Amino acid sequence: MTGSFVQQLFPRVYYGWVMVGASVAINMAVSPLNAVVFSFLIGPMSADLGVQKSALAWSLTLRLIAAGLSGPLIGVLLDRYGSRWLGAACGAIGGVALIGLAAVDSLWAVYALFAFSGLAGFGGPAGQLLTQVPLAKWFVAKRGRAISIATSGMALGTVLTVPITQGLVEAIGWRTTTVVFGAVVAGVVVPVSVLFMRRAPQDVGLHPDGAASAQAVAEAAGAPTRAALLATTRDWTVRETLRTSAMWLMLAALTLQGVVLMGTLVYRVDFWQGTGMAPALVGFGTALDPLCVVFSILAFGMVADRMPIRYLGVIGVGGMALSMVPMVVSSGQTWTILAHNAIWGVSAGGWITLNSLVWPNYFGLRHLGAIRGVVLPVSIAAASVGAPLFGYLLDSGMDPPRLWTLGLAGFALSAVFVLLARPPRAPGERREDALGVREPSRGAA
Repeated sequence: MTGSFVQQLFPRVYYGWVMVGASVAINMAVSPLNAVVFSFLIGPMSADLGVQKSALAWSLTLRLIAAGLSGPLIGVLLDRYGSRWLGAACGAIGGVALIGLAAVDSLWAVYALFAFSGLAGFGGPAGQLLTQVPLAKWFVAKRGRAISIATSGMALGTVLTVPITQGLVEAIGWRTTTVVFGAVVAGVVVPVSVLFMRRAPQDVGLHPDGAASAQAVAEAAGAPTRAALLATTRDWTVRETLRTSAMWLMLAALTLQGVVLMGTLVYRVDFWQGTGMAPALVGFGTALDPLCVVFSILAFGMVADRMPIRYLGVIGVGGMALSMVPMVVSSGQTWTILAHNAIWGVSAGGWITLNSLVWPNYFGLRHLGAIRGVVLPVSIAAASVGAPLFGYLLDSGMDPPRLWTLGLAGFALSAVFVLLARPPRAPGERREDALGVREPSRGAA
């Protein structure tokens, strides 16, 4: 097996960290499917195809709807088989869809290819199931830092892809640019998934976090340590999860945050350009966002192993609300684009960390893929509404500052929902038990 071969090459390295490295590579490679990158393509595509930008924004919606429909199946398959061959198939789908965009001559063809690419599940607003679900099973005590390192690949890839997109569109046009991006997606994701991704440590004779035995893992999980206080040792079923207030509060937060996030991502570049800012400033300011995300994800991930995840989520979503203030007051001042993107990028790390860790920390690992597969359609449906909704509001004559104010309010309310989403408890279970401390409780089943 390839896993054994890599273990022989690096006998002192826990294979979970090889998985982290592979996940970084995958997340970087699929960054051309990010909505931030699409915001630099929507203008040239609109002019070339002769369609309105608000109409093109529906292509993102269709991609997200397709991802929402495929999410439950992807989640179940990840639980059963892992992301080795599934990741390869998804990488091929994403690459072929991008390459196909080079030949489109109608809006309907764009819609079809975006919807097809959505089947791979890439480009969502809160991370990739194909990397997050397996890593949650490879790490327990170090889950926060492992997933944060892997997820930082999304931001790092976007940092690199934004200026590359600007340069390629100007030099070779948007059509050839999508061919280049499609080749990168397929050329990286397919081989990396096949060679390095594995379902769970038990599949290659290992244990989570590199522990010496299953007993050592159980003892570490059952001990009243800080790590045990932050993650449950109980595996919730999908049905049990849907009966908790924590699930529904998080879904409410995901809904509000997804609408505002996607709408802002798609139209903020056009807004900055409309204020008269120089293209170089817009490009630098936009790249500042994912650059800050790289470092904030790592920082939040380290802290996530030491404090309740919902508090980090409140900081993240509340910070995104704060980042809307410079947009509300902007009339083209340089500081406004820099302040917005810096605050947004730092805060987004908290939101991404929350979305990566709250599900395994609250509901366990055994059914994690299935639970994420249920959650994903809701978050994607909300995000899919954001771009066309913001587009129609702007097309109807709403002043951008008023729209950004509405976005600020949406983020703020989302932060309230996150704060209220306390760790769930089973009937008869004490709060400490729900968080992983195995103490006897009266009336426990």
